[in-house]
Amino acid sequence: MIKGRNVLVALFAAMSFVLISCGSTPEPDDSAETSEELVDETQGALWSKVEESRKAAIDAGAETASPQAFKAAEEAYNALKKESAGKSEDEQAESLRELDSRYQALKAYAEAAEKKARIDELNFSSYNRAAYKEGSDLMDELQNSEDYGPEWNKKALAANEKLGAVLTAAYKSLSQEERTEAFKAKRQADSIKCAVSRKAEYDKYVSNFKAGDQNYVTGNPEGALNNYTKAKEGFTALYSEVSEARRKAQEAIDEAKRRVSESESTAQWADKEKPLGNEPVEGIEAEGTTLLEADNFADAEAAEVEVDEILDVTILEAN
Repeated sequence: MIKGRNVLVALFAAMSFVLISCGSTPEPDDSAETSEELVDETQGALWSKVEESRKAAIDAGAETASPQAFKAAEEAYNALKKESAGKSEDEQAESLRELDSRYQALKAYAEAAEKKARIDELNFSSYNRAAYKEGSDLMDELQNSEDYGPEWNKKALAANEKLGAVLTAAYKSLSQEERTEAFKAKRQADSIKCAVSRKAEYDKYVSNFKAGDQNYVTGNPEGALNNYTKAKEGFTALYSEVSEARRKAQEAIDEAKRRVSESESTAQWADKEKPLGNEPVEGIEAEGTTLLEADNFADAEAAEVEVDEILDVTILEAN
């Protein structure tokens, strides 16, 4: 009996051990695999960013604008592609971020060089002399530097910003002046009812004028200048062409009146010398005949499009 009880106790202990062992078996840990996936995804995103910035720098002309700085960046780029496997995750990420910054700076430098060339060509430096000097000085420093580290990057971005401010100031001033001239040209066109006689073209130039306002308020003063110039030239051409057509029409009216007057004098003389009765005479128009169709400007006021003489930026921003 005691022996049987011992067997039962031993069997129960064995079963308990098995149950406890099964219950304490750890679940599979997927955290390591997930972590690796996140690392790969991050590295891929950083490489994509570098490739994007590199392409933008090349498209901006960085290889020509600063050959040595671009060459140094390319060497770092190729080296990182080869050595990335031997670096830690943090080291790879840091290297990629640094490389991305270098390509962004190269793009900024190329843009700054192009802006400076345009400023010099158009004599725009006077529109913001302080910014022009700061930008030009930074460009000189960058050209003479062989250290293409973070400081070079910072200066390239600053130079691009300063020279961009010069162009913005110039185009803002010029576009404001051109807007005034475009408004005057429109007012001239309105004075001879171009909105009626040449409506399609008139509406096109009004659209140019309004597009200029929109360009200006959205921070594109160069685009504004181009549109105001189109409007000014268009309205000026309309005024000139319609004025010439009206002049010729008036000459035709005057000439017709002169001929009628001469014909009446001739008819009166002929009537006395050789009466013809009521038969029509060649070359003499019947009384009441319309010699030239008159312009109909009944809808002129409705056809004209109003624009503000002064550009109100706050109104455009609200719309």
